[in-house]
Amino acid sequence: MTKNRIHSIESLRAENHKLFEVLKVNKLLASSLHLDIVLKTLLEKTKHICLAQASSIMFLNEKEDELYFHTANDEQENELKKVRLKVGEGIAGWVVEKRRPVLIENCQNDPRFSEKADHKLDFATYSMMCIPLEAKGRILGTIQVINRIDGKPFDKQDLRIFQILAEQAAIAIENARLHEIASVDGMTGLYRKDYFSSRLQEEFIRSQNTQRPLSFLMTDLDRFKKINDSYGHQGGDQVLIKVASMIRETVYKIASEDIAGRYGGEEFSVLLPGKNVKEALEMGEEIRQNIASSSISINHQTVRVSVSLGVSAYPLQKAKIHTPDDLILLADRALYLCKERGRNCVMLYEE
Repeated sequence: MTKNRIHSIESLRAENHKLFEVLKVNKLLASSLHLDIVLKTLLEKTKHICLAQASSIMFLNEKEDELYFHTANDEQENELKKVRLKVGEGIAGWVVEKRRPVLIENCQNDPRFSEKADHKLDFATYSMMCIPLEAKGRILGTIQVINRIDGKPFDKQDLRIFQILAEQAAIAIENARLHEIASVDGMTGLYRKDYFSSRLQEEFIRSQNTQRPLSFLMTDLDRFKKINDSYGHQGGDQVLIKVASMIRETVYKIASEDIAGRYGGEEFSVLLPGKNVKEALEMGEEIRQNIASSSISINHQTVRVSVSLGVSAYPLQKAKIHTPDDLILLADRALYLCKERGRNCVMLYEE
């Protein structure tokens, strides 16, 4: 067998392996309607499959006719979010304008390349692949990978695999986006009370029929009135947004059924299908610690906040839980006990 034929067989095996990985990723993406989870998973898996140093997604703001970084798997993601590219500007702008994928061996020699993102991150982009994210005939934005980790430029085989991944990913993103528009609170990014209540009803019936564990957390910001009095309602909204963001980051994990909602005002709720009381208390403590250890900037002042969490669990408390409302009631009573005992804690309701 000649060396060329051996190399060709090895190349086909490598491509088949990557295609199999792409199928697994697409199945994973299709299993979630949480936009945050879909995007985070897509970026992590894309980077792995393409052997890339970095990956990112830019969304199209049709009103402003510009692209912005929605998310990126980089510690300096907040800096990237400040970058804006007009349609036609930079590689991503060109890809949106032409609706065509592009493979560039060395961006430093390409006149279309914009250095805005590189300057923000003190980074050097060389090889790059950029694909339009298109669903139902509409351009959502672009996904790009930068610099192969082995130092080689991306090739046509890489682009072919990347295109297959991006085409299916765009559908998952659009489905999650539409679901979010229909059911998510615009300010906090958590599920609205009506959607959350319907899911609670479904999961409770499911648990009654199967005796599968179902846990519920009720979360309340400690001394929120004092925050509003000190910083006004705009300052209070900033706190709510930040706390909701930390709850989302803690609760939402790929392949998890857990959902978080805004119950009302400064109260948040978390539904944990399949999780027993021990797991629920651990989740509550993780949320509490994440919030207590973080700081929030309001009008250039650093503010620290804490939350109290009440927990209820089925079938552990089966004698007292006969309806979904009973789950809420017991968690609310546990939350009240937290307030009585000094706040900033997690408690399971007990007599």
